[in-house]
Amino acid sequence: MTVTYRVRHKTVYGYSSPVTLSHHSARLKPRETPYQHILSSDISVEPQPTFQTQETDAFGNTAVFFIVETPHNEMTIVSNFTASITPPVYPNPEKTLSCAQTAALLSAPDTPDLLEASEMTCPSCFIPLTPEIKKYAALSIRPERPVLEAAEEIMRRIYQDFTYDPAATSIATPINETLAMKRGVCQDFAHVGIACLRSFGLAARYVSGYIRTHRKAKPEAQNDIEMIGGDASHAWFSVYVPDFGWVDLDPTNNMYMQSEHLSVGWGRDFDDMSPVKGIMTGGGTHTVSVDVAVCPITGK
Repeated sequence: MTVTYRVRHKTVYGYSSPVTLSHHSARLKPRETPYQHILSSDISVEPQPTFQTQETDAFGNTAVFFIVETPHNEMTIVSNFTASITPPVYPNPEKTLSCAQTAALLSAPDTPDLLEASEMTCPSCFIPLTPEIKKYAALSIRPERPVLEAAEEIMRRIYQDFTYDPAATSIATPINETLAMKRGVCQDFAHVGIACLRSFGLAARYVSGYIRTHRKAKPEAQNDIEMIGGDASHAWFSVYVPDFGWVDLDPTNNMYMQSEHLSVGWGRDFDDMSPVKGIMTGGGTHTVSVDVAVCPITGK
């Protein structure tokens, strides 16, 4: 069933002393995909930017760049969009090509799709390929094993082995430290999953977006599962499956992307899809608060 959502993402920066000049780039506008249709999308900034433009980055994501020259002690960025989601129909994991066959295709790409996917086999800023990660991945990734079956098991193991703990890590926490602690948040779990797949020459990318959070109104409402990672930006990983394309897997919630996930975009790791990044003059110390609401307006 197709579900239509209204999403509101509000970020508020507070500064202990005035900011006199700031340059920011925001990746908050969702992208059109085969399973996601964007009905409307806009971003507002307060104070009003003196300059604002929109461009498409190397991965096809929309980046909004703006400059604020009005002195301010607080900046508010609000993204609003409406999108309809149709759940993908995935291939049978057992019928997908083997890990060895997939890695061989990616190592010598001869089609545009394979060439694009091969970019996601390499280490990146937040995802170095380490012996520790490869050892962890080797329990699931074997040459003869179907690639989607292996990726699904990686997702399931991260869900089972790791504890969701927002206080355990920051974006600067090295991936080996996350692996050792077995604690972190959705971006950490996505990075671990991607590193596992890339360690064996498979293509995996970082997906940034949102997830619908179900609330249990009554204890007997067994069908209402409360998702982890709602009420903020969410992240998961996507694996390339030859003869099909990309399959999105959410290790934080141990599930394939269905009608609860909304994608903003993707890249090599978090560095490519940070919701907001920038530089400023002044500001002193600062605080950040983020509020996300994902509201279904049609469908289930």
